[in-house]
Amino acid sequence: MPVRLEDESVFLRQCLLQGDSVQEARLRHRKQRALLFSIILQILIVAALVLFPLFSKGENIASHVVILPTVPYSSVRAHHSEKPTAPTKPRPNVCTFCAPPTISPIIVMHDHQSTEGDSHQTDGVDIPGAPEGKPIPGTLPGIDTHRDTPPPPPAVKERLRVSESVINARLIRRIEPAYPPLAVQIRREGRVELHAIIATDGSIQSLEVLSGDPFFIPSALAAVREWRYQPTLLNGQPVEVDTHITVVYTLKH
Repeated sequence: MPVRLEDESVFLRQCLLQGDSVQEARLRHRKQRALLFSIILQILIVAALVLFPLFSKGENIASHVVILPTVPYSSVRAHHSEKPTAPTKPRPNVCTFCAPPTISPIIVMHDHQSTEGDSHQTDGVDIPGAPEGKPIPGTLPGIDTHRDTPPPPPAVKERLRVSESVINARLIRRIEPAYPPLAVQIRREGRVELHAIIATDGSIQSLEVLSGDPFFIPSALAAVREWRYQPTLLNGQPVEVDTHITVVYTLKH
């Protein structure tokens, strides 16, 4: 009886389907076993790594300790050092200034006349290098008692106090102070009070600001330092002068 082609194709398909399902089941079973085996193997490795240090003997740390050599000990030195030292005798206290243990009942009187006679005898003896003349009482012969007298202190320069009106009359050269440009712009006026020391030749020796507007102080100092006065005489001798100088700044209206 002849087989049909359609029946053969159906049969082949069923065989292929049955073969694929069986093969897939086998592969799936193998994968599951391999995965389970790998998990068990990993668990065993981790357990071995954890438990092995606990059950193994720890390393002996004392074996790594460095042992230093001991210093040789001499029994002879120790024997000598153990000997007790002999007690030292206390030193007697030496008294520098002590009262005498006993007072002598005999008082010896010295003859001052004999000592004066001896001094007169020594005065008559010529000692080489001794100063000439009678020695000064209380000094030994042959000692030079001459002392250089200190130099006299330097003479203090006389300074005369003069009023401002009087010293202005002796002014022979006056330099007009420069008016500050900023003060000109703001139309500012003022004055400066100075304390001056005039030298014996009439020049300004020193200046000191007593009061004044800060705008005008620099120009006032620069101008007054160039002023010259006639020398002031006292008993025919030039003297320094202590006075006040006022510099006034005004604008032309």
